[in-house]
Amino acid sequence: QACTLPTAPTLLPARGLRQHPAPLWAMAPPGAAHPNFSFGGLLIAGGAYGFYKGSTISLIAGAGSGGLLVGSGLMVEHDPQAAFMLGSGVGGLLTAGMLPRFLKTKKMMPTGAVALLGALTLAYNGFQLSRWWDPDTLPFRAKS
Repeated sequence: QACTLPTAPTLLPARGLRQHPAPLWAMAPPGAAHPNFSFGGLLIAGGAYGFYKGSTISLIAGAGSGGLLVGSGLMVEHDPQAAFMLGSGVGGLLTAGMLPRFLKTKKMMPTGAVALLGALTLAYNGFQLSRWWDPDTLPFRAKS
């Protein structure tokens, strides 16, 4: 029998779940993951620029929140509900942390930009989560 590369997994029609997930290198991530990659990349770049300007906390916050968003983008194919929950949480924390500072200082950079990016992240991931929401698959749900 010849050795072949794994093929793309087939989708189950009822829920869109994959029967046999392919390795990460075998397929490009789904389109729903790309905004999280973009938002995460912008946050990492902003944190690096803030570090270049002398702010260590910008690097920590930008790399941390950006890394979580990139991680949620990688999770979309295998567990979309958890991925969009993570993305919604990161977006909510960014918005909650930076919007009050923006309203106080009225400075667009960096507080306004990060608050806007957080709100966009929260809106996108919240919308996607509403499409994938299935409370029966939550790990902390009590089984009766």
